[in-house]
Amino acid sequence: MNKQNRGFTLIELVVVIAIIGVLSAVILYTTTQYISKGKDSNIAGSMSVLVVAGEAWYSGNSNSYGDFCDPQSNSVISNVISQMPVNIAGDCHYNPTDGSQNQDKSQWGTTGNTLGTGNPAGICCNVASSGQAWVAWAREFTNPANVFCVDSRGMKKDTPVIPVCNSSSCQCP
Repeated sequence: MNKQNRGFTLIELVVVIAIIGVLSAVILYTTTQYISKGKDSNIAGSMSVLVVAGEAWYSGNSNSYGDFCDPQSNSVISNVISQMPVNIAGDCHYNPTDGSQNQDKSQWGTTGNTLGTGNPAGICCNVASSGQAWVAWAREFTNPANVFCVDSRGMKKDTPVIPVCNSSSCQCP
């Protein structure tokens, strides 16, 4: 009687498992990229609302942006924060009082027209001390070196440069 082998060889099993592993890695990478692009679209859409809200704020507050960036005073800012995805890489690293790049997250709060660690979306928003300009930005997910920036001039753009505020000007680079 001739007995047939009814199983797979070890080599065949290893090849099938390797193919499944490669396909799983490709699908995981692609899915992660789509999710990140969706989050970046959410950031761009949510931040773009601030341009219109800024103009309404300016008109309704004696032609000054003043407390525009304060979520306690401005419900639009707090709504934008609540609608954006959590971005732990997006905490503010700009200190508007001395212009330094600051990695110490303990110094950030919601005082002084600056959003910080109490802000899970990682939005940064600053108003010039003159009250005549503002800028807001948030880190992107697909490329964390870039920020999506909006300002009081109506500018909306991706940029690798963090915006700077001084006494009279706040704007996207």
